[in-house]
Amino acid sequence: MKGYLPHPVVKSVVFWILTLCILCVTAASVFMVWDGIEKEVAGSLIETALVLAAGSVVFLLVNLAFGSLFREWFSPRPSQPLDPAFAERLQRAKDSSRSETSRKAE
Repeated sequence: MKGYLPHPVVKSVVFWILTLCILCVTAASVFMVWDGIEKEVAGSLIETALVLAAGSVVFLLVNLAFGSLFREWFSPRPSQPLDPAFAERLQRAKDSSRSETSRKAE
């Protein structure tokens, strides 16, 4: 898989963001259950972590989509095989232009 930005870097950043979000949500939930923090503060922490996690996953998917899209747009297309008769005429034309150029140089 290739992304528009380097996919391994984006993947590792998203992994660490998701890991931190899971830890924050877990800690906020535990503190809320133990009445260590107010429910409004815990709810805000949980909602913020969920938004960050969702945003990072969407960014990962968009990076992959644009990477594949641009790769298809700008990748070299395979050329069709030349007709043997046309390839021979093309080679003769190249050879004759080279010989004319070498005669002019002398």
